[in-house]
Amino acid sequence: MSIRLLRNNHLLLISVLTVACGSDPTPEGLRMLLLRAALLLLVLPSHHLDATTEEPGVPLPLPKGVCSGWMAGIPGHPGHNGTPGRDGRDGTPGEKGEKGDAGLAGPKGDTGETGISGVEGPRGFPGVQGRKGEPGESASVYRSAFSVGLENRLTVPNVPIRFTKIFFNQQNHYDGTTGKFHCNIPGLYYFSYHITVYLKDMKVSLYKNDKAVLFTFDQYQDKDLDQASGSVLLHLEMGDQVWLQVYGDGEHNGLYADNVNDSTFTGFLLYHDTN
Repeated sequence: MSIRLLRNNHLLLISVLTVACGSDPTPEGLRMLLLRAALLLLVLPSHHLDATTEEPGVPLPLPKGVCSGWMAGIPGHPGHNGTPGRDGRDGTPGEKGEKGDAGLAGPKGDTGETGISGVEGPRGFPGVQGRKGEPGESASVYRSAFSVGLENRLTVPNVPIRFTKIFFNQQNHYDGTTGKFHCNIPGLYYFSYHITVYLKDMKVSLYKNDKAVLFTFDQYQDKDLDQASGSVLLHLEMGDQVWLQVYGDGEHNGLYADNVNDSTFTGFLLYHDTN
């Protein structure tokens, strides 16, 4: 009875080991199977097995696939981490996020091209009148003056008296070869003359363009020197002429000049025409 039991237990253990060798060869799996086999050995003797059919002394063949000389091995070391897998595909674009804060101002850009001029705007109101400016210098074109004297006391009646002694004639508006003043700047002029009279009576007149506009008469006093003078304001146009001449016959030609006595003729522009 005991021999049959032991034989049956041996067959059961061989079957368990056969299954173990083919299922889980890891050390942990083997330990679990050994534990199960031991529990089976403890349980099996309590069961009544019928071994009447078996002949004594006949060894039972080992089941196919049993591990010969099997014993548990030493537990192995944990394995290494595998290589990282490849990157996955790009995901679906997410929803649009909220607007972020404004960034810092960038550098100033290049100047652009000039745009088209706009429509002229309405006329503005007059501004406040500014302060009066400083007086400017008079332009030389508005200057005209002369002052001349008599050098030769022999004069011819009814022709312009030639005053050849020049005191001032910077603009050359007085012509000493003809004795006439030529107007180059339209405006108001002042003319005057101071005549020394000697030996004869004197009649002299101031002419403007062949027309006498001023007359002076001096009656000579015997053995004495007389003085006769005259002055006038005249408005002249460009090209007008002014001069002095003795009128009448030769009996009234008492003009005189020497080293100590002068007869003079003077004229100058007071102000020019603005038009």
